Amino acid sequence: MIPCVCLMYFVLYDCYTFENSQRIEMKKTLLFLSLLAGSNLVFGQNPPQNNIKAGFTYILFGSGDLAGFNYYNEYNRRLNRFLTFAPSLHFGYGAKASDYLRSTKASFSVDPNVFISPMRFEKSKIRLGVGPSLRFLSDSHPSSFGLLFNGGTALPLDKDYLITPITYTRPLNYWTIGYTLLLEAELHFTRHWLVGTRASFQNYASGETALNAGLNVGYRF
Repeated sequence: MIPCVCLMYFVLYDCYTFENSQRIEMKKTLLFLSLLAGSNLVFGQNPPQNNIKAGFTYILFGSGDLAGFNYYNEYNRRLNRFLTFAPSLHFGYGAKASDYLRSTKASFSVDPNVFISPMRFEKSKIRLGVGPSLRFLSDSHPSSFGLLFNGGTALPLDKDYLITPITYTRPLNYWTIGYTLLLEAELHFTRHWLVGTRASFQNYASGETALNAGLNVGYRF
């Protein structure tokens, strides 16, 4: 009789122990799943770190008498909370017309800039940028023209002079290197989309300068 009672006791004890261990394992599993879900939620709430931008600016070449437009694409890679590396490609064109004379300038540049964000808010920030710039320029401008006065010629009497044909030089193509200084305000109006306004000044070894001001739009990822 006693062996039977002991056997039943050990069987019941084993069942109780097994049930408790199952409960403990279940609690561990639920705790692990809760922590995993919480970590995914936290990471999912972090804002995107990088972005790509497209922008248009009004550009003034040289002393400002040659005006036009500039289009650029930019990739922004966050380095830390305050620093961003932002290489960009620019395509610009400017022209000036004065009476019968016309000058044009086309350009392409590669600008690897670094931005610092000294002022950051919940959905906006101010950025200051600096970096080298490699620019290709193609200039076309008149090289000669003249005036033919009405002095005993067969010109109409109501015309005092006649402009002779204008000769344009072949485009002057050259590369030059310089630096860029930038100031930008950025607004994040959704989780992934942003808009900004930017002003920049560029100075080159050839003596060329470029002043830009305009808008851009970007996608964050």
